[in-house]
Amino acid sequence: MLIFPETEKKLKARISSYRSALNKEKKEYHFISDGSGKRYVLFSLYLVLNDLKKSESYFNWYQEEFPDDAGEPIQTLCWSLGLLRMNKPVEARYKLAELMLANLYLIPYVLGQPLEQEYDIWHASNFHNLDYIYDLPEEVNNAITDNEREWMGEAYGSLEFRRVRKRYIEIYHELLTTKELAERTILLNESRGLLRSV
Repeated sequence: MLIFPETEKKLKARISSYRSALNKEKKEYHFISDGSGKRYVLFSLYLVLNDLKKSESYFNWYQEEFPDDAGEPIQTLCWSLGLLRMNKPVEARYKLAELMLANLYLIPYVLGQPLEQEYDIWHASNFHNLDYIYDLPEEVNNAITDNEREWMGEAYGSLEFRRVRKRYIEIYHELLTTKELAERTILLNESRGLLRSV
């Protein structure tokens, strides 16, 4: 569980420390493996700091350094809200859709909607599980404004999001019992294309 710095000064120091560690790794090894996931945590730290200029600079750096990185849901939540704060609503909405499929439970949790049990679907990793929502730092949840929650709720309840979510759940329910590699590949390819309709 991430322990957040208590003051803005300590928050900035943590960001600087993490950025330095990532840059040092790149300098020494010519690539960044980042086994501890600092690259993801930085999204949370920047959201709480709410420095849009530095956030945007970090987002751009991350995309250049990790173009094929699958990411993780809390990172994607913070990225979406960061883009919204930067007045980039189209990009923010797309990231929110990515978040919805990265973890079906996190958006409802942030919106205060009831979560009773996991869907009867194949969960590809622990990032997809219901109990992942408890990894959301309280500081990140508290940094989300009422207007941002309203925006999330409108997008999440929209026809496009509902349609994508419904089909995604259907696909991953089928993957529970689909063993044939060719059939699984077809389903997974369809699931990867769902965001094109958002």
